[in-house]
Amino acid sequence: MQSSPLWLAYAFAVIANASTQTVLHNFGTPPHGGTPYSNVIRDAKGNLYGTACYGGNSGMGVVYKIAPGGKQTVLHSFSGADGANPQAGVIRDSAGNLYGTTVLGGAAGVGVVYKIDAGGHQAVLYNFTGGLDGAFPYAGVIRDSAGNLYGTTPFGGTAAGTAYKLDPSGHLTVLHSFTGSLDGGNPYAGVARDSAGNLYGTTYYGGSGGYGVIYKIDPTGKQSVLYTFTSSSGAPVYAGVALDSAGNIFGTGSGGPAGGGVVYQLDPGGTYSILYSFTGGTDGGLPYYATITCDAAGNLYGTTVLGGAANAGVVFKVDPAGHETVLYSFGGGADGEPYAGVTLDSAGNLYGSTANGGSANEGTVYRIGSSGNKSTLYSFPAMADGADPYSALVRDPKGNFYGTTESGGPFNSGVVYKMDTKGNETVLYSFTGGADGAYPQGGVILDTAGNLYGTTFSGGPSGAGVVFKLDPTGHETVLHGFSGGADGANPTSGVILDSFGNLYGTTYYGGTVWGTVFKLDPNGHETVLWSFTGGNDGAEPAGGLVRDSAGNLYGTTTFGGKAGFAGVVFKLTPQGSQTVLYNFSDGLDGGRPEATLVLDQAGNLYGTTYEGGGRQAGTVFKVDPTGHQSVLYTFSDGADGGFPAAGVIQDSAGNLYGTTTSGGGTALWAGVVYKLDTAGNETVLHTFTGGRDGDHPSSGLAFDAAGNLYGTTTQGGLRATGVIYQVKP
Repeated sequence: MQSSPLWLAYAFAVIANASTQTVLHNFGTPPHGGTPYSNVIRDAKGNLYGTACYGGNSGMGVVYKIAPGGKQTVLHSFSGADGANPQAGVIRDSAGNLYGTTVLGGAAGVGVVYKIDAGGHQAVLYNFTGGLDGAFPYAGVIRDSAGNLYGTTPFGGTAAGTAYKLDPSGHLTVLHSFTGSLDGGNPYAGVARDSAGNLYGTTYYGGSGGYGVIYKIDPTGKQSVLYTFTSSSGAPVYAGVALDSAGNIFGTGSGGPAGGGVVYQLDPGGTYSILYSFTGGTDGGLPYYATITCDAAGNLYGTTVLGGAANAGVVFKVDPAGHETVLYSFGGGADGEPYAGVTLDSAGNLYGSTANGGSANEGTVYRIGSSGNKSTLYSFPAMADGADPYSALVRDPKGNFYGTTESGGPFNSGVVYKMDTKGNETVLYSFTGGADGAYPQGGVILDTAGNLYGTTFSGGPSGAGVVFKLDPTGHETVLHGFSGGADGANPTSGVILDSFGNLYGTTYYGGTVWGTVFKLDPNGHETVLWSFTGGNDGAEPAGGLVRDSAGNLYGTTTFGGKAGFAGVVFKLTPQGSQTVLYNFSDGLDGGRPEATLVLDQAGNLYGTTYEGGGRQAGTVFKVDPTGHQSVLYTFSDGADGGFPAAGVIQDSAGNLYGTTTSGGGTALWAGVVYKLDTAGNETVLHTFTGGRDGDHPSSGLAFDAAGNLYGTTTQGGLRATGVIYQVKP
């Protein structure tokens, strides 16, 4: 990444890597796949085929088959070089070969077109380069009788994506390179093809108003705009189009007159009409990604992401007269929410997938009968040891580490784990997502008796999160369940403990809407010490608290303050008086502090901002006891790292250590572990590759007695669901 003069004026010297990094534990991933965003297809024997965006042997997604009896087989597990994270489904030819795309992976990391033969062998037919040929194919492919494949990329080309043809020998031809102007830009949806060989599709952007277009590409490669969307006619449009035998074009948009989305028709004469406008109520809302399915009688079938009885989406039918019928209303939770469209069989049954829900919240494949009854054909399972560790680690006197994962576990609601000195992990508790809590993001603390304390972002009696205690036997007690009202809601950080057994923490929401600081006494009685107004006092505290010997509490808010959006550093006295020590401007001083502070013996506070600084990639700062703020380091999002979500820790010599979620100079910009000396010089101790060493370290660090650093990454590792690592400075 090139340096700008502005950045050079404010950054200190970057010293090269000088450390050894070791992965101590790789977190698991659903072996059968998870989070299927795509539609499914069905063969003559009743087998269903589709993709899951995550999971598999490497955590990068799978292609699967489900037999009529419900048995699932993973046909291929992506590893990265052969593609990664398929967003689209597959098509199948008469010989049983499957064809599809992945958004990531391949030789350049920007996606592939692949084939899986009837024997299960996968071959990469084309590696996108990210140049004129396009990048990141979200949409799948269609196939003609000669074996040519057709699809789109939303990025690359000369400006704003491409439409391409791939012949059977693997030669790719760009049929049209979108400019982002009148011809449209960023086609997230694929193409449909008529009997004359013309291709039809939509773009998310471009056109005369910038709201996208419906386009046609003839067999010679000439592109023409058939319709330009407006905000009232249905934009934005992510979904593709379907054709009937009369040449009518059908599709969906997520805008429209009522704001809940539309089903539209464009006739061969170019007349555009809205067949149905969703209200966002029980009829459904936001038919986002799903392409319409047509039957021979002219009925249209699809899904919405929102609306319905539980606001979790519906499967709908719109007849030729424009009358809508809700065939099924999803209930959320185990029932899931539909992102993909539906497939229709000759008996009138519909088949689809949900990206979440099921027994482990990893998604489902379902069938809706012609009478409207729904059955779950397959529920994707999770791995028991957890996934996506966002929190820092805590160490006991014997050298064992304890932490939480936000997801994973039998119910995909997160776990509390222990890792011994040999790197062996034990799950101490698996959250169910019910009254015991779900999605612990803030880590745990340890008392002298071996009890662990922490918070969950959601779950609990009211679904707004809990404060929990886990005793040495693994028994969990909910100390407080947040109501989502005046007592707070959705804590993203953990808690701290005083010598009297009181716990202190923050909630991101609740109180007077913008979050709280709370105290929980040993009897479980909660007191709200401060309720943020969203004004000068701050809003939405994502980080935790530190406490001085006089009982004063210190923390940050992500938003609010005098600038309105850049956050503050605050002090809260034991009597409940709040003082803003510093208001960020989101300029050179930084903005959006998301992490917990560290307090030295002189009363100075140290922390990070996620944004701001000379390159808007975050800072490390110091606030002295008088409220004077100084920027110790400004990140460039280059080799030195960028966008630190975690705070810092300090050694006895005054050096600071932390992580960044981005930067590092690798191909994936996967973050770094850094050291900042007292003169403000940064040393990058480890640069993550985004591969087996981990990716995206969102948590802070912990020391051992020898000065080694320990932390977690939310992504990467063998299964792309995070690692625990050690760095020896």
